[in-house]
Amino acid sequence: MAIFSSALARRVIASAQRREIFKHLLIAPPLLFFGAFAIFPLLFTLWVSLNFWPVGGEHRFIALANYQHILSDFSFRTSLRNNILYPLIAVPLEYALGFGVALLINQMTRGQRLIRLIAFMPMMLTPIVVGFIWKMLFYPTYGPIDFVLWRLGLPKVDWITNASAAFASIVITDIWQWTPFIILIMLGGLRSLPVEPFESARVDGASSWRIFWDVTFPMLLPYSIAAIVLRSIEAFKLFDIVLLISGGGPGVSTATTTLIAYFTSFRTGNMGPAAAMSVLLLIIVIVFSMTFLRITQWVLAHSGRV
Repeated sequence: MAIFSSALARRVIASAQRREIFKHLLIAPPLLFFGAFAIFPLLFTLWVSLNFWPVGGEHRFIALANYQHILSDFSFRTSLRNNILYPLIAVPLEYALGFGVALLINQMTRGQRLIRLIAFMPMMLTPIVVGFIWKMLFYPTYGPIDFVLWRLGLPKVDWITNASAAFASIVITDIWQWTPFIILIMLGGLRSLPVEPFESARVDGASSWRIFWDVTFPMLLPYSIAAIVLRSIEAFKLFDIVLLISGGGPGVSTATTTLIAYFTSFRTGNMGPAAAMSVLLLIIVIVFSMTFLRITQWVLAHSGRV
């Protein structure tokens, strides 16, 4: 009997070990894929940033010299400023517009599918197409925006050649393309809310504003945080529409870090400074995301909503 129990225990243990090995084998392919296409490029970029790395030539280790060089470069500092300003200006406007449109769509009883299709169309276009479309709209010679301003008796705006106007044109284009992303997230959140709290608030005689501020908005905070963080991370990587609309100009007044890194790597042929710019941008995005989440947690904790 003892021998039979011992053999049975060994079989059970062996079966459990085989199941564990099988589970690890199942997750091995996605882990290998993640390591090959995410971890390795990140580590390789970090290594390149520490080297003098000319295209087609021999590289040599120079430690932090690339970082010292780009931090003293006017073009990089300007692009870094723009990389911070674009999300700070565009994302709050996208969130406000997207949330408002999502509320309106959610209250519609007829034609909702058509409105959603129209609202989501800008997000479906590639950034290159969006940049080309808006460059034609902003074009000073035959662009329809300046034509409308002229017909209204207003002065024309140099949307591309004026630094402030070019910056504004990029923000407007980004808002047009990515507000639907906020609409999509917030509309999904509105559809997932339970009806009982709203019914109770109406029975208590709460106004529409009080229902929104005390019920709808707090319940949608997780969706709001996700939308703002995801959209901000994408805004930090702004590249295509800047390249198409202004090319980073006039000068480098509208350039982003990704655009300067692109010009540095493919025009000068030195990959080291470009890699250092990418690493610094990654650090900034990580710091921003963690800081925003910490501030959000602190606000929620002190407002009594968590």
